[in-house]
Amino acid sequence: MKAIIQSAVAVFIAFATLFGLAYVGVTSANNADLEPLSAIERYIVNETIYPDGKVVEINELTKLVKSQLIVDSASSADLPFNSSTASLEVIEAYTITPQGKKISVQQSAIRTVEDDNSQGAAFFSDQKHKIIVFPNVTPGSKTYYKTKLTTFKPLLPGYFYTKFNFAPYVENQGFEYTLSYPEDLKLYVDTKGIGGGDEEVIGDGTKRMRFTYKNLKFAAKEQLEVGLDDYAPHIYISTFPSQAAFAKVYEAKIKDKVQVTPQVQKLADEITKGIKPAKDGEAKDVKESEKDFKQQQARAIYNWVSRNIRYVAIYLDDGSITPHDANSIIDNRYGDCKDHNALLIALLSAKGISASSAMINSGSSYTVPKYPVIGPFNHVITYIPAWNLYLDSTAEMAPYGSLPDDEIDKPTLVTTLGIIGRTPKPDKEQNRTVTGISMTILKDGRIKGSAHTGYFGSAEIAARYKYEGVGTTMSEKMVGNQLAKFRHTGEGKLKATSVYDLDKPLETDSQFTLDAVSNFPGPGAMMVPVGLAPGELASIANDRPPEVFTRPYRCATKTVREGYVIEFPKNSKVTRIPSPVKYDKGGIKYSADYHLEDNNVTIVRLFSVQRPAAVCKPGELQNWKDFYQVFIKDMRGQIFYE
Repeated sequence: MKAIIQSAVAVFIAFATLFGLAYVGVTSANNADLEPLSAIERYIVNETIYPDGKVVEINELTKLVKSQLIVDSASSADLPFNSSTASLEVIEAYTITPQGKKISVQQSAIRTVEDDNSQGAAFFSDQKHKIIVFPNVTPGSKTYYKTKLTTFKPLLPGYFYTKFNFAPYVENQGFEYTLSYPEDLKLYVDTKGIGGGDEEVIGDGTKRMRFTYKNLKFAAKEQLEVGLDDYAPHIYISTFPSQAAFAKVYEAKIKDKVQVTPQVQKLADEITKGIKPAKDGEAKDVKESEKDFKQQQARAIYNWVSRNIRYVAIYLDDGSITPHDANSIIDNRYGDCKDHNALLIALLSAKGISASSAMINSGSSYTVPKYPVIGPFNHVITYIPAWNLYLDSTAEMAPYGSLPDDEIDKPTLVTTLGIIGRTPKPDKEQNRTVTGISMTILKDGRIKGSAHTGYFGSAEIAARYKYEGVGTTMSEKMVGNQLAKFRHTGEGKLKATSVYDLDKPLETDSQFTLDAVSNFPGPGAMMVPVGLAPGELASIANDRPPEVFTRPYRCATKTVREGYVIEFPKNSKVTRIPSPVKYDKGGIKYSADYHLEDNNVTIVRLFSVQRPAAVCKPGELQNWKDFYQVFIKDMRGQIFYE
């Protein structure tokens, strides 16, 4: 899945990047006594909105480097800005050594570079970066810069916003934000855990607001925690009074981009030409027949856009928020999430199916701010009101009507309707994996086996990505990685139904030979091997839960069924198998049944967890910890033989 709606506030991006440098791999909430690797000693932002709409922002940041571990990353600052809407000037920058000596950054060490595309994705942007390379940075040093960001063109007419989130895993010794603006400009402010905010009249038709924040108590980042938007102290300021107001302006901005042109109509007709409505007298229910007909058309259009519009991110001028027109997308056969959505809306409209843009967060945020500040929305998908159906054609492996895990149970801004919607709640039947495995142990202990797996819902989406290279030169590496994941050695082959045929369920098959996993002939004991099966339960067993959570966290809802038949060789005799297990508590169900007959062991394991939401409260972790202790003992249970 591809996603981005690019933010116009470059300083916020820089601030968020800085936050990421404040800790290294700390995931346990028990580590309250850990020291951060760096700290913000002083961060001052002075922002001015002028009557003509121009915005000037002066930023001063002093950062303290506490550890050698962070010297490399702290020795430079990366400050992004959109060169079509803003300019960025570095006024001053220097390093203060532990001895108090100030060493200025040379002009040659301040450079403007293009957006980084090192990951190889198709990406074109007029976003640039000021890179500052600080001299002589050591533990105990401080880095300082002062910049001037001038924004001369808003993302939308009359739209100003600013957005700061403050992470608990960043030591912040002093943040100050001052906003000056025309007194006839109405601003909408939402803060949490922040000091100040009162309006002051300062003369010459100008008002001012000041905000302060400190965080001297470092709290490590937690595994699976939700995004900062969902819980952290913040400052959100917008000229729009509601998300509905933003939606109205956005719809006006993209109206011409989703028009049903002759080119759009022609393509929509071609895509759906083989789909016919039920003939008179054939349909028992006329309304249901019409709905089915329209659904078939929508499915065909969705499949076509998913497979034929290559993802290319183009953020030029106002392209960070505005799509290209449908005709150009058809001509070029590429586009980003906004373009996918625009073309899908136009093609659906050509067949009489009304659809809307739906802004969503594709990361770890599950809330919507009271006032529109772009984020946490960073992606746009498509909503069909008549069927309360969400589609994301940039998730090119998602069958019609399915969404990836990171889009489940998320709030959306449905822009045509101007309402806050929500994607479907998690359902254990819509994230399901079913596997059958047959293994024969040879006299020397090697294991020959085969496995067959069916995938359903979001599990199917993930599996389509995973097995995309099956049948190509990537297969050998995929086999090696899968065996290594579960500490096996051996060889094998993988097969899958077409990952690109979204109308047919995904199924995979494998054949494999494993080197001996225990001593043969016995006596000995062995755990149940995974082989070239997906190993969903083994993966869960390898992911021990943390001791405690203090913040809401992302939690999965799923079903996994695994059945095994293991045939032992005639030169051995199975003497003991694990006892059956049954567990049912806190929405988590697990059973494991073992049966021995004629030296063959049959095992059936069934696991399911149904969460009420995609986000769990900290206290719910205990349910998982209780289950895990039962589960891990069963997964490590052994079959004894002699």
